Amino acid sequence: MRLSGTRFVRIFQWIAPVLLTFLVVFGRGFFGAPMGWMALIGLFVGPVVALAMYIPPIIVVFDRDAKAARSTRLFYDIANWLTWAALLVLMFTLEDGGDSPPFGSVVSTWGMMSSDAAGSVFAVALIVAFLGWLGTIASAIVGVVDSRSTRL
Repeated sequence: MRLSGTRFVRIFQWIAPVLLTFLVVFGRGFFGAPMGWMALIGLFVGPVVALAMYIPPIIVVFDRDAKAARSTRLFYDIANWLTWAALLVLMFTLEDGGDSPPFGSVVSTWGMMSSDAAGSVFAVALIVAFLGWLGTIASAIVGVVDSRSTRL
């Protein structure tokens, strides 16, 4: 597997779990959408998500080739970018459905799309974020195995 040659992912992977989880939970309020009960739920779910997002960077620490090059592997970078982008989409499309009527997402508050459309985009982004997270774990493990295998 090829190294990417960039250091951004290597550094941002330690900041992203806390920053992006915070933005998904509280970013709605920054952009004008009402917070509602989702903020309270996010206070309990957010730390679990942040801890889960720290699993791939901890695995990457054991990648000897990436450590020597002070970089990360290309597939790991792609999976991280995909996960981070999906989390930002989650921030803009997360709705608070616990109240009657439900508070809209940021994009529905701005009038860019309906609440139903935002909910559909949220569902797709949630699946993409989860698959991207699985991809970061898989690519991190493959990188560690590749760096520790004996080459003939």
